[in-house]
Formats: sequence, C-alpha cells, structure tokens
Amino acid sequence: MAREKYPEKCPWDFGPKQTQSNQENWKMSNGEEMVIFARNKQDNNYFYLTENNSLKSILAYQARLYYQKLLDKGYKLQS
Repeated sequence: MAREKYPEKCPWDFGPKQTQSNQENWKMSNGEEMVIFARNKQDNNYFYLTENNSLKSILAYQARLYYQKLLDKGYKLQS
C-alpha cells in the first residue's frame, strides 16, 4: 500500500513565516475549478470543505492530506 504524502506546511498553520494563517478561508483553483477550505470556528479539529457547490466537514488531518493532493494535481493557492 502506498503511503500518502503529508504536507509540511499548510496555509492555516501558525508560525513566523506564515502570512495566511489568520484568514477565514483558503481558496485553491485550477482553471475554473475551485476548492475552499475554512476552519470550523467551534472545533479546531475540523475544517469545512466546499467543492462543486457542496459543503462537507472533514478532520484537520484529512484537510492537510487533501490540500497536498490538490497541489499535486496543479491547484494553486489564491492569495
């Protein structure tokens, strides 16, 4: 079984070099396709993921893995 590539840094990580950690959401796009990550304000262990006009709640580690998969597919983080 292949191991998943775990991202070292996500835009919502805190740290001295992270300039986007205080945003409410993070948008990634690839052409006309867009995915939006948003932190659950009641529980930091969850994120909301909006993709193709559907909203779902996922765990923080799943958000990190999905973020990396999108980067691998050519998605770019919008600033």
